Amino acid sequence: MSHHTAMDELTSRGEDDSFDALASRLIDEYGPERSQDIRAAIAAERRRFDDAGVRSFLPVLVERSARDRLERA
Repeated sequence: MSHHTAMDELTSRGEDDSFDALASRLIDEYGPERSQDIRAAIAAERRRFDDAGVRSFLPVLVERSARDRLERA
């Protein structure tokens, strides 16, 4: 495995952990009955940023967008 591939894997794992934590926070806030909607909103918003070169602020951007989506639903 190349160094670049290893770093990509670590970054991806860290992002997954961040989004799992986000889902937990939103489920606590909006209630477990909306967990499917919450996970769908996070996944949809996360896909919008698939091509983002800078990923440091991705969890914050996705959280804001997912919250907006959940408030409108």
